[in-house]
Amino acid sequence: MKKAAIRAALCAALLGTPAATALAQAPAPAKPVATNTSNWGEGVLVDLMSVERKGSILTVKWAVRNTGSKRVDPKFGLVGRDQSTYAVDEDSGTKYYVLTDKEKHALASEHTYLGADTYGIGDNVEPGATARYWMKLPAPPPAVKAISIFFTKVEPFESVAITDK
Repeated sequence: MKKAAIRAALCAALLGTPAATALAQAPAPAKPVATNTSNWGEGVLVDLMSVERKGSILTVKWAVRNTGSKRVDPKFGLVGRDQSTYAVDEDSGTKYYVLTDKEKHALASEHTYLGADTYGIGDNVEPGATARYWMKLPAPPPAVKAISIFFTKVEPFESVAITDK
């Protein structure tokens, strides 16, 4: 780190910029849009990070934060018999499930067999750790400005604003 600071100061001097601005800073971690509790164990929270619409695709990003003392094994059913992770436009009553490719694999951070003819995301989150996930769904019409997000074993995130990109 000392060499990097010296290098940054030398570059700043050569370019005529203050040394403080020459050091690259890591971006601040994104703040969640909302946080809800889960049924995976005490101290396990789910942070909804973003809900973004770009064209005909809605991208949902979230994180599982384990502030408890035991490992948790979250599972998100996306495809198959137990599709328990999805979005709902409550005004029209339309349910949106994860998009799939030609092989019926979820367009999500993972596509793993979870059992009971269900595929989705399955993970292990150790105490003090955070795991991040994403999924792609069909976007609701542009007139829909908020949507509710449902995750397996998590209280619903209701009427979340959709960010248009």
